[in-house]
Amino acid sequence: MPQDGRSGDSSLLRKLNASAALGAFLEAESLTPRELRAVVGVSRPTAEELLAGLIAEGRVEETTPPRQPAAAVRGAGRPARHFRFRAESGYVSGIDIGAHKALAVVTDLRGNTLATQRVELDPSLEALPRVQAAIDITRASWQEAGLGPEDITGAACGVTGALRAGGGVQDVRRGPIGSELAVYSLPGFTEVDVVAELSAGLGVPVAVGNDVKLAALAEHWKGVAQGHRDMVYMFAGHRAGAGVLINGQVHQGHHGAAGEIGTWPALGWEVAVDALHARGAELAAAAGLPAGREGELVIASAALQDPSSLHVLLEFAKVLARGAAVLALAVDPEVVVLGGGMSRGGAIIAEPFRRELAKLMLVPIEVLSSSMGADSVALGAARMALDTVLADLLAVPGS
Repeated sequence: MPQDGRSGDSSLLRKLNASAALGAFLEAESLTPRELRAVVGVSRPTAEELLAGLIAEGRVEETTPPRQPAAAVRGAGRPARHFRFRAESGYVSGIDIGAHKALAVVTDLRGNTLATQRVELDPSLEALPRVQAAIDITRASWQEAGLGPEDITGAACGVTGALRAGGGVQDVRRGPIGSELAVYSLPGFTEVDVVAELSAGLGVPVAVGNDVKLAALAEHWKGVAQGHRDMVYMFAGHRAGAGVLINGQVHQGHHGAAGEIGTWPALGWEVAVDALHARGAELAAAAGLPAGREGELVIASAALQDPSSLHVLLEFAKVLARGAAVLALAVDPEVVVLGGGMSRGGAIIAEPFRRELAKLMLVPIEVLSSSMGADSVALGAARMALDTVLADLLAVPGS
């Protein structure tokens, strides 16, 4: 930790101490000046100077002491002053642009969600109108939270497909040499600079990431994977996908395509997903329901012991588990998380997934069903933006 001293560059030392002090407040609910001194390892005058600087910057403020047991309350003497990091000193936006919806959340710098906005979208909607819908609901989420563009200190968005340099989306879904399977990204997104369009429309810089990887990040942040550093995340929704976290960080790979094992034809993901959608479409047509809920309908039908739905769901779970096994055997994670809309089907999909995975693993591995809702991608995007903002706050210029 930074220490007081006369040697070296005093300006750099002050910056290092200031960064350490802010980091201490980010890690704690509140700190007293004495606690700040102990954590950063500085003298009392230096701690007071650091505290004054953070207060002047609007990052820290005095707060009420945390509640203590009656036996721990001192009977005499002046009570210690407590200070906290001001989570409201900045805000981040997380955006999800999907096939059937666009969803936006806004959080403070502690990750507390302040507002959520969602709009349903036609799967055939072209790229620019789809991006504009995301811009509109993001601005609506700001308005709901009482914020404007000037209050947003970071923003990120999740989209399907692998990302290429420059903000575009690349179609990584390929068949054998000389053939090309269905476009993996949303309609028209391989021809659009998503970063530029969102940034211009919102008036703030926006980073873009793969939606499944961001959903995995959200699961690690606020879901069932909290406390697990290494994870394989399997997404089962309108499509199938996967993401890998290593040491708490999303593994992107050299080309941003890590986890895209569904592109391997021998795995059979596309066939299983198509069969699931086809059965769901039959059920929707029979019930006079619109498209977009195929997975839910198959799960509901399978729960009633419909043979066709049970067969399709079982094959889908098996194929998904084989993909999970490929990744798990490669990275040896602590847990496998089953996420996406299909994971909310409960045991009817989770149990066959577990059984198939167990057959393929060298050692037992825990399988967890996601606790996240439809906002997982947007929350993962918010976490991505938050990490960037906090890294910038803690950066030490010139070090």
